[in-house]
Amino acid sequence: MPESSCTFHSEHEGDRTVIRLCGTFDRASAFELAQRLEGEHDHELVLDFSLVREFADLGVATLAHGLAGADHRLFMRGLRQHQLRIFRYFGVDVEASADGDPGATAS
Repeated sequence: MPESSCTFHSEHEGDRTVIRLCGTFDRASAFELAQRLEGEHDHELVLDFSLVREFADLGVATLAHGLAGADHRLFMRGLRQHQLRIFRYFGVDVEASADGDPGATAS
């Protein structure tokens, strides 16, 4: 598998884990992120895409597929309408939460 062109930094904000992504989010990045999410034990996760400079549609679609059946409460930051639409096309329901983060649930 090709090396990811996106970097990931994890930190805690209260009782949730925040994973900040930076760089280009592509298919390889999506696979790496999906593996990281499988290993996360916190119930609430935030994926912060605000520092991603370029999105590959295939990366977004790959991540959406990887989120199917996840048992985490997932929030996403920094996505544009196009990426939100792709997530919805692949069955990840993204909606705004009370704190302004779009929350996501895979159906």
